[in-house]
Amino acid sequence: MRRALAVLSVLLLLSACGPPPKPPGTDGDLVNGWAMLPAAALVVPVAPACFELPAGAAAAEVTRWPDPVDCTGPHQVELVSVGQFAGADADRGTPPASGGAGLKAAHAKCSADANALLGADWRLGRLALSVDLPTPSQWDAGARWYRCDLQALEDLDRFSPVTRSGSLRGALRPGGELLIGCVSVTQPAGGKAGEIDRIRPARCDQPHEAEFAGLFEPPDGPYPPDPGTRRDLNLAGCRPVVARFAGVPDDANFRSRTGLITMPFDKAAWELGNRAVRCLVWPPKPVATSLKGGGTKALPITTA
Repeated sequence: MRRALAVLSVLLLLSACGPPPKPPGTDGDLVNGWAMLPAAALVVPVAPACFELPAGAAAAEVTRWPDPVDCTGPHQVELVSVGQFAGADADRGTPPASGGAGLKAAHAKCSADANALLGADWRLGRLALSVDLPTPSQWDAGARWYRCDLQALEDLDRFSPVTRSGSLRGALRPGGELLIGCVSVTQPAGGKAGEIDRIRPARCDQPHEAEFAGLFEPPDGPYPPDPGTRRDLNLAGCRPVVARFAGVPDDANFRSRTGLITMPFDKAAWELGNRAVRCLVWPPKPVATSLKGGGTKALPITTA
């Protein structure tokens, strides 16, 4: 009898340590039977679209703020088109580097798309074109797109984007609002001869200091590292551009008729394939008319 009671006590103790009975209709498994959450989807930019940047932000940072705004309202960036890297460029652990074939091809496509939207070569306007890439975290997550973004500029000498409303479509057609034409040139007080502070649009029938003559594009090759070499290259290339525009001889008397302003893009642009230099005619004193085709009467030889 005592042995039977002992065995019964052990059985009761073991049953007290076991799991509690499961409620009817449950299996006690907190995971089994639940649907898995879907994988996070990468947001690919969709063109056309417009974006408003926080104060002080650059166009490349637009990839961090993916929400577009209505193009009829205030914005600083217009997304023209979106491309995709492929092949070796897509297999990289990081986005393609400047100077590589992949980024050059992307810039060429962006330029073509921008020109089609604007109605002319974007470099003829107060515009900046950028090829904007995914952030490192977006690239790590599988993003392989690139964006083609345009910004309108207030000042050619300083990168000062304009907050505008409305698309840039057709902005560089004849008579377009953003075509570079006559400009006012401001020189800093006490600055060196030839030093320029601001270049802003001006009416050709009002006194102004300079006028856009056209583009010079140096031959392909490595970016000239020496500033003096670049200056000489740009001046030599812009002289015939300005002479043709103004209708004056490109001869020994050229410098006695007019000065010129050269506005090259930077090293990063050169490595993307954009080697263009903007050339402006800069007469000895302000004029109140266009100098296009003005000839030697508009730009006589001066000794001053």
